Amino acid sequence: MYLRSGLDYRKEHLASLEEGVPVPDLSWETWKGDALDSGDWLEQINLILFAEDSVDLHHQAEAMSLVHSQFDDREDVIFYQVIQDSLLGDTSMVGDTSQWRMISPINESARSFREFCIQTFPSDPKHSVYLVDRRGVLRQSFSIEDHSSLTRLVEVVAILLPPKKLSHPELNRTKEK
Repeated sequence: MYLRSGLDYRKEHLASLEEGVPVPDLSWETWKGDALDSGDWLEQINLILFAEDSVDLHHQAEAMSLVHSQFDDREDVIFYQVIQDSLLGDTSMVGDTSQWRMISPINESARSFREFCIQTFPSDPKHSVYLVDRRGVLRQSFSIEDHSSLTRLVEVVAILLPPKKLSHPELNRTKEK
């Protein structure tokens, strides 16, 4: 019965996700100068936020702290914050640069991706996080202003991720005995 309720829970959350649209080809640069293209988004969960001049980067990071804390030890959950040049100096709030990456400047590629996100899932990009799954498909947007929406995002990300591979499963089996 316990397994059945877990299966029903997974099915319910997966059914609530949109089928999504594949992310168009893009190429950006992180604020550190590393190249990034849409192929880099495969085999990981990508959470994308857009920050314009009127956005408080600290507020976005604070709002996403619930999500980040749940997946802090995962290398396959990456947070991208697309920011304008005028906000580039305010990178002090990014403590976990292995998981949280800033993309700047908002260039033509970033603008077209932003428009793609808005057309696919109409929402205010300043108050939304966009979920791109492991296949490179934009699946949904979630409000960063609504705690229940962020809780749902955590649940969905957990379901979309593959289980962690155990380095030595036989050792874990021995521990269970």
